[in-house]
Amino acid sequence: MDWEILRFNNGVSVIYKQKKECYSVSMGIFVRSGVRYETEKYSGISHFIEHLLFKGTKNRSARELKEAIEGKGGSFNAFTAEEVVCYHIKILPRHMETGIEILADMIKNPLFKPEDIDKERNVILEEINMYMDIPARYVYDLLDAIMFSNHPLGTSGLGTPETLRAINRQVLLNHTENFHTGENITLGVVGNFDRDKVLRLAETHFGKIEKGGRVGFSPFKNFRKQGKLNIKVKETEQCHFCIGFYSYPREDARRFPLAVASTILGGNMSSRLFNEVREIRGLVYDIRSQIKNLYDTGAFIISAGLRPDNLVECLRVIKDQIDNIKSTPVSEEELERAREYLVSQFLMGLEDTMEYMVWIGEQKTTRDRMISVKDVVERVRSVTVEDIQKICNDIFSKATFFAMIGPEDKSEEMSKILEV
Repeated sequence: MDWEILRFNNGVSVIYKQKKECYSVSMGIFVRSGVRYETEKYSGISHFIEHLLFKGTKNRSARELKEAIEGKGGSFNAFTAEEVVCYHIKILPRHMETGIEILADMIKNPLFKPEDIDKERNVILEEINMYMDIPARYVYDLLDAIMFSNHPLGTSGLGTPETLRAINRQVLLNHTENFHTGENITLGVVGNFDRDKVLRLAETHFGKIEKGGRVGFSPFKNFRKQGKLNIKVKETEQCHFCIGFYSYPREDARRFPLAVASTILGGNMSSRLFNEVREIRGLVYDIRSQIKNLYDTGAFIISAGLRPDNLVECLRVIKDQIDNIKSTPVSEEELERAREYLVSQFLMGLEDTMEYMVWIGEQKTTRDRMISVKDVVERVRSVTVEDIQKICNDIFSKATFFAMIGPEDKSEEMSKILEV
């Protein structure tokens, strides 16, 4: 069995998978929150709260929280995504009780000291500045801004200086009161643990959280029929760009052939783009394609960084490769390599208790229906040559979006090559 699920009367779900062969146990609290749940006025609040929950609770100082886990050899972190926030710990089984207790304390008893709020606001402002100085990272925000405009999905999860200044202690308390409730919380546990002990600890620490109501978000409906460019001129040694296309929602069956197509096109060092752009022409150090699947939309993205004088040739090669995969069926040999790569990477990733825990925890929090390991493998292995061509003709016939950071604006030339 891939997992078991228990749901308490207050709405909290516990999803767990025993892996007795492992040395570790990974656990995480998943909150139905994140970028797309935010308002324009308080953009960045989910990430702000993620930071602040490490600054102390009513029972422990920030130092005591960290030492309780790291002092026992564990790792301790969190992440904020579009549709979920996760606080996670990886530790040896004999310290599992401490891990669950710490996660519960953070979720239930955040301190939100005014001085911590002010200090952490400044920390996040520096984080924003840091990312703006990393073009390879910041260019993705520029792409989101034009693909998902006039919607929270088009904003940076870090917020802005203006929205961060608008967030005070009462706003933070109101947010956690709405989101840190039973209907919006999942506890994930994977690794070497005693099942009865986990369920007993889960009920002790999470069984009495207020049930609350399941939070919702605004659907994304503003699909552009025409593409758009977003170019930021900045004195950099390289141009960093992303090419984006709308793709499929998280539970759309077409995501499987798209994942295989992405692997063929730019998913690894055997891919067409890596071979044509890097190996044959030497235009880039790294080029890749990737997929983002959300509840009601998605994105297919090609990204790279290179010298400005190589940009035009690179984009022409990318356009040729896109046209080719649309018009010419892939070979059975190439298809099989891509399928086997995806299946192998997926299965090997699940050997890590943290990877497995995040996979099932995110599913339980963000999906209407769970999908098993067996189903994933079967869906990938059933993708056909015809599926690939059909998917590519669908995706690459949609509007094209182009975001770039570099020393000069070549909008007109980029528009002609990419047919934006």
